[in-house]
Amino acid sequence: MRFIYKRPRMEDVSEELSIIMDLMVSKTFVMIDLFWLCLLFTLFLSPVLASVSIAVLFFSGSFALFSSIYFYLFYPYIKKN
Repeated sequence: MRFIYKRPRMEDVSEELSIIMDLMVSKTFVMIDLFWLCLLFTLFLSPVLASVSIAVLFFSGSFALFSSIYFYLFYPYIKKN
């Protein structure tokens, strides 16, 4: 079976990896990821939060905090590369 499978060329593998890396560090993908992580973080802390309005404020605050950290610390470094 090993002789039937032909290994791909290194250039093809490198091209596919660069496409995946461009997707993974795209601003849209990171913002969607931050949204779901903040939502999950808020849902896990829902027994501690007093009401739904506090939970919405906590979600908005955590999303704003984490996205500002991303834009101020990581996004300029990624943009240079």
